[in-house]
Amino acid sequence: MTSADLSTGLASAPALDERRQVHLVDLTVMPSVRYSAVLGYIQAAAQAVPEIAASCSFTKHVYMKAGDAFEGACAKVLDALDNPLAVAFTVYYWNRASSTELARRVKERWPNCRIVLGGNDVSHQQDAVFAEAPWVDVLVHGEGEIRFRDLLTVFLRHEERAAAEKELAEVPGISFLRSDGEVETTAEAERIADFDELPSPFEGDVWSDEDIAQSQMLVYETNRGCPYSCSFCYWGTGATNSRVRQFSMERIKMELERIIRVCADNTRMFIADANFGMLARDVEIANHVVEMCRRYNKRLLVMTNWAKNTNGRVVEIAGILYKAGLTGAITLSAQSFNTEVLQIANRKNIRVSHYRRMQTQFRALDIPTYTDLIWGLPGETLVSLLEGIEEAIASGGSPVVYPLFLLNNTDYTHERFRDEHGLKTTHMPCDPGSTDLFSDVVTEHARMPFEDWLTGIVHRLPLTLFHKCLLRCTLRVLAETSGARTVDLLQLLETFLREKVEDPVVAWLMADYERAWRDPDNFDSKTIYGHAGRSMIQEEIHYQAILRRMVSDKDRAARHARDAVDFLYEALTEQGRPLPDRAELDRVTELDMAAAAVFRAGLTHKAEQQDIAVPAPMYEVLRSYGDVPAQSGLASSADGLVHGRVEVPEFRAHYPFSPYTLSVWHASGRPLHDVTISLTVQQLPERDTDEAVAVPRTA
Repeated sequence: MTSADLSTGLASAPALDERRQVHLVDLTVMPSVRYSAVLGYIQAAAQAVPEIAASCSFTKHVYMKAGDAFEGACAKVLDALDNPLAVAFTVYYWNRASSTELARRVKERWPNCRIVLGGNDVSHQQDAVFAEAPWVDVLVHGEGEIRFRDLLTVFLRHEERAAAEKELAEVPGISFLRSDGEVETTAEAERIADFDELPSPFEGDVWSDEDIAQSQMLVYETNRGCPYSCSFCYWGTGATNSRVRQFSMERIKMELERIIRVCADNTRMFIADANFGMLARDVEIANHVVEMCRRYNKRLLVMTNWAKNTNGRVVEIAGILYKAGLTGAITLSAQSFNTEVLQIANRKNIRVSHYRRMQTQFRALDIPTYTDLIWGLPGETLVSLLEGIEEAIASGGSPVVYPLFLLNNTDYTHERFRDEHGLKTTHMPCDPGSTDLFSDVVTEHARMPFEDWLTGIVHRLPLTLFHKCLLRCTLRVLAETSGARTVDLLQLLETFLREKVEDPVVAWLMADYERAWRDPDNFDSKTIYGHAGRSMIQEEIHYQAILRRMVSDKDRAARHARDAVDFLYEALTEQGRPLPDRAELDRVTELDMAAAAVFRAGLTHKAEQQDIAVPAPMYEVLRSYGDVPAQSGLASSADGLVHGRVEVPEFRAHYPFSPYTLSVWHASGRPLHDVTISLTVQQLPERDTDEAVAVPRTA
């Protein structure tokens, strides 16, 4: 049965005030959001059918679900209902429980309302969904625009569930609960071949200017599809493992023009393509974003999923956006550097030589990167994890380690695969601070006992705190001079935080970080949130709390840095390793303390400046790794020091996407690229000139 067939026979259109209500719900984990890309597509496709547009009124609900906000969201949705025809939910792992609970309350109040679920987490999960939520009427598998349009046609024609069953059985790509209690699943639906058949949600009244302007995060896609088959990824194995299907450039330019014209300044825009930068036209799209931002005097923070096998085109696009001040760090998606792990994951990864070359290219453009690593992949060991972290650091990158959690419809969730690799999971928060974001986290497998997993997870805190933020330059010089791996230095600093730090609050936070992972049910949220402060992001709360504690006071920051370096210097001396002159190393640590002012500015909103004098050879090492900005005209001064002044620009102290905030999101951690370094380089006597080089950097 075609959509045209379904549309025939509908009753004549009712008056506007008699139209049947259709409510679309997206319970989000993002604050200050009124816009949902999924709900916009669903409504636009349905309204394109004249009979549906005449017979139905649409209301979209995009609400936070975290904590007490859930009850408020429920009240708003329920209060808006008046004998609704259908309420549809877009469901992900982060909102599945809350969505099904709200659906239950809707069904309890309005028994004849049709409850429809769709989304990544519930597609092809009909047995589990109807068992846990028997009040659901229909489950949509895969792309939902056409399916939901067809469902509304059936619902309008048949008020009773039993009467609709015959026609529902002819709608492809759904499962529905029959009146006899049995679940029926129809034939698989074909993917949408021509996106021009889908009306744009940015034309007409689907999204008002106010909706867009009041959303701090806007999700946008220019294509769908992913050619890779990574076993841990829903995109690759569960949903879009296919050719990449593209929206037309004419449509993309029209939509981006409206988005940027009406959105608020400093809005975050996430380009939700699976591999942005894979297609040649992505360069044109990036240039269009820059052009629109200039035309309408807007500054966005553009984020995306960069092409997996990062290529020269990604470097070009990143340069376009970064030069315009529209993006931060670029993702290099390694996930692991271990060949066996990548083979198990069915992943064609960036070769190590290629990864290093990409790091060199990004450093030449002064563009920060961060390297995704997943801890818990089958085949990975604690040893190989630390080797991977070191590989990223040694090539000038910033590793960001995530725990592995299992997504429905991926190879890793198959019972055969789990048995083969001994996967054991714990249903727990994906991060101790994200108490409303639960998933099945892999905490053990055949090559990774639980205690090793915990060690690797806890290692993330000193990695983020010291390498990304507080002692990056000092650690680089110590590693270069002593021959010690940075990961080993960070393990020493973990011991420092546990046993030697004089601040009892920091010691308690470090100990509680391990407790929170080991026993997530007893997470002391009140105390942690108290130390993290009111401006926190709901991720890496312990890290935020310690960083705030260390950097909010300038003298305390210097004292913590001195004690930590004392501890490292003593330990390396006992190991008999060659070490730099301590007085010279202290000058490097002073540079790190100047960098700490960047984070402090994000907390205090006050600009700072600090004079520095770093030994020229050490500064050159830092420059070669990209830890400090590339400088033209750098030369040794008469005293062998590079003299300068580090200033936190005034705009940086007030810009909402501060280095402090960004360090929590992706921990790219190059704070010295977010300041102005004015180097007064006194040339050698025979040239006898002074040169001032000012290098401002943006987000």
